[in-house]
Amino acid sequence: MNTYLTAAELAELIGCAPTSFACMRRYLARHNWPFEPNLRGFPQVSRAYHTARMHGLAAPAATQGPEAEPDFSMFEK
Repeated sequence: MNTYLTAAELAELIGCAPTSFACMRRYLARHNWPFEPNLRGFPQVSRAYHTARMHGLAAPAATQGPEAEPDFSMFEK
């Protein structure tokens, strides 16, 4: 069995066409699914993560908030 979900499996999960990679990436990003786009732009999702998340064993991936800025107040006159 493959390490990553196929386009058909991912399309079934999301509810879009198997060739709609942009739609897949948007959905996965909005729902905090970790994925890595390949050279064609297809979002690769770990089969193990999919199984764990669908069984309630894996929490959604943490979203990265905006990067904190340094405190420059010491430079103010």
